[in-house]
Amino acid sequence: MATISFETNGKINTDRGIKNLEKAIDEGSELMRQARTPEARAKFREMTTLSDEDWRKIREANLG
Repeated sequence: MATISFETNGKINTDRGIKNLEKAIDEGSELMRQARTPEARAKFREMTTLSDEDWRKIREANLG
């Protein structure tokens, strides 16, 4: 069985948290780096753009 110890010296290193946050913002995650590529942006546009056929189906569903 796992146990958790709540014994600490009560000190929090805020510099470490700020540095980690700055590093994450500057470097970004692997997913964010992949999403910034032109190929990923093109795929996103393709996936989120409705074709004329999609619009027709939406109109029919709303009118029907």
